[in-house]
Amino acid sequence: MKTVLLVDDEIIIRKGIKKLLEEVITGYKVVWEASNGYDALEILNIEVPDIIITDIRMPKMNGIDFILFSKEKLPLTPIIVISGHDDFIYVREALKLGVKDYLLKPISRSDLASILHSLEKSNKDKSKVIQQDESVNVRQIKELIENNLESELTLHFISKTLNLHPNYISQLFSQQTNIRLSEYIALRRIERSKELLTQTNLKIFDVAHLVGYLDPKHFATVFKKLVGKTPYQYRQNVKS
Repeated sequence: MKTVLLVDDEIIIRKGIKKLLEEVITGYKVVWEASNGYDALEILNIEVPDIIITDIRMPKMNGIDFILFSKEKLPLTPIIVISGHDDFIYVREALKLGVKDYLLKPISRSDLASILHSLEKSNKDKSKVIQQDESVNVRQIKELIENNLESELTLHFISKTLNLHPNYISQLFSQQTNIRLSEYIALRRIERSKELLTQTNLKIFDVAHLVGYLDPKHFATVFKKLVGKTPYQYRQNVKS
């Protein structure tokens, strides 16, 4: 299910597009809505949508300014512009900024479906290339995680260490690895803990601390969820 940020000052337009995405085309969920660029940027400070659909003419902040700022925050997120027939100059500026396509009002179901299909195809093609050649930034993120499993591996820590925007890190990592950053960190910690459980006689309490879990109970819960056994059961099973 692809998540969508929908930005338009007309409630009727938003409702119509939301219905097309969720009930007609399907496979998309309008998780966030905003009536202007300012409110949309506030959302992007916290959330990372898969797709942004934005009107070109809005109060407070027009679509061009919003696209410019959103591209700085999330350069990899595709943007689709909604425009009127007399907005060609705005649309041209938007295309220069790297938007993927534009829709003319009133929104056509077939046009929207066609653009989304093209985006999906483009993303699949990029994924194939990315799988063959993982970016330098993702390798740096993985290396940082591997060398700091015992530390508090927050998004803020990774962002500050690598001098990358936190939203960009989350988006880049999930797109190139097909797994969320938090899930990857948990998997690496549990893999390391399995090594410690089988290759040392350290107490489970100590193992938990060495892989970044201050609370042994939380460590045991995560371990069982991912491995299917408690740390103690896993150690006993392997050593028996």
